[in-house]
Amino acid sequence: MRSGTRLTSLIATSALLVSGLAISATPALADEDNAPVTRVNAPLVDLDGNVIEGNEIEAQDAGVPAGDGQNAVDTEVVAMDRGARLAIEIAHALGSKDAQDMKGFERSLYQGKWYMPKKESIRRCIMDRESNHRYRAVSAGGMYRGAYQMNRALARGASFMMQKEVKKQMPEAVSQVRKLRKIPTQQWSRYWQDRAFWTIWRKGKGKHHWRTNYRACF
Repeated sequence: MRSGTRLTSLIATSALLVSGLAISATPALADEDNAPVTRVNAPLVDLDGNVIEGNEIEAQDAGVPAGDGQNAVDTEVVAMDRGARLAIEIAHALGSKDAQDMKGFERSLYQGKWYMPKKESIRRCIMDRESNHRYRAVSAGGMYRGAYQMNRALARGASFMMQKEVKKQMPEAVSQVRKLRKIPTQQWSRYWQDRAFWTIWRKGKGKHHWRTNYRACF
């Protein structure tokens, strides 16, 4: 498992990754069925298991992201780090080693538009309550799946919302989003489950999906 203070694997600069991969390459919530799980280690592979040629490169921690406006000051340093941070997210979206770590709480791999650093404690509480921090968790009846125990309708809805944004930010990962709808939610990588959570949370507008009197987190 990854340490909580680092973002590992697969990139050095945004230019290298974007140009190199872009073109060459209990229950509160949701259920799904069939299809293979994404697997990636040093050389990247896609959801079908095809190797994406290229050398392994080290990723540098791009720092704390700005997230939404209320979470962090948009300093010049943060702005300069956006490219590197996006490159790291692209690696995670395509299936980095960290994205395939499916057990335990870590800082969200998704740190884009909907990410709220100050709400990480709530996310941690929800994960603990719903799945004991297990991304492959499935409820007794099979209706709720993944770290955030989403049902099929919620997970599919999130995939469509994510697809629209991914198309603008990282077009090389659009095919990955589409394939999520054919894959059981508990087989989505850590990155896509984290991203789905924040997309649904939507700065608090979607928190009702996780509201409960049982071990309330907010």
